[in-house]
This record gives sequence, C-alpha cells and structure tokens, in this order.
Amino acid sequence: MGYRKVQGQALVEFAVSASLLILLMVGIFMFGQLLGWFHTLNNATRDAARVGAVCYDPDADNDLNEHIVAIVQQRTSGLPNSESVVVVITSYAPDGTPFANPQKRQRGGMLKVEVTYDAPVVPIPGILSSPRRLRSVSVFRVECDRN
Repeated sequence: MGYRKVQGQALVEFAVSASLLILLMVGIFMFGQLLGWFHTLNNATRDAARVGAVCYDPDADNDLNEHIVAIVQQRTSGLPNSESVVVVITSYAPDGTPFANPQKRQRGGMLKVEVTYDAPVVPIPGILSSPRRLRSVSVFRVECDRN
C-alpha cells in the first residue's frame, strides 16, 4: 500500500515539474524567435536608410523612397505576417526641421527610416500579447543633394 502511494506522489511531482519545464522551454523558444525577427527588422531598416542617405536611384526616376520601401520589403519577406510591415520615411534639413517633401535630400541633413512589424507570437495572458508590435528606427546623415 505504501509503495503505490509513493509511486502516485512521484507521478504528480513529475507532472508538475515537467509542465513547468515545458512552459519554460516554450517561452525560451518564443523569445528567441521574437529576437530573430527583431534582428531581421533592424538589419532591413539600417540597409534601407543607408541606401536612402546616399540617394541611390538605379532607375533614375527621382523616387528615392521607392527603393527604401523595396529594400525593407525584400529583406523582411521571409517573416511570417510580412504584409504588416509599415515603412515611414522622414527627411530633415541640416538645421533639424523636417522637409514637407519626403523625397527631398540635402547634404548634411538627416534621413530617418522607421519600420513597424506585427509579429505573430503565442500569447501569454498578462505577459505577452499577440500580435506583438516590433519597431525599428535608423537615422543616417545624408551625403547628397536631391530636390
């Protein structure tokens, strides 16, 4: 009789500790995945802002922001829910005032590219909501002049 009681108690202890261990492992996996998505977003934002700061325009149509958005979309195409990526581009004069025309670039000014992404995560009530909005901002000094 005593042996069965100890065996049953051991199973309950194992069930409790195993469920906590599994929950911890899933949390670590989700955090790692979220961190990977954030890293991808940061790289895409930085690459796109750099292209915009040097006024890269391979098709010579004077639409500099088109290439910035295209680079972000290309770099983030492997993310789940990639259609939720939003790109906001702001161009600043050297004195820090934003230009009304976001296509305008002035040498010595700043170009800010802000990208947001709604990452589909497994929700944990009270801790992590789904989707989780990730935001990346990159600012570069402009090295060219464009009107």
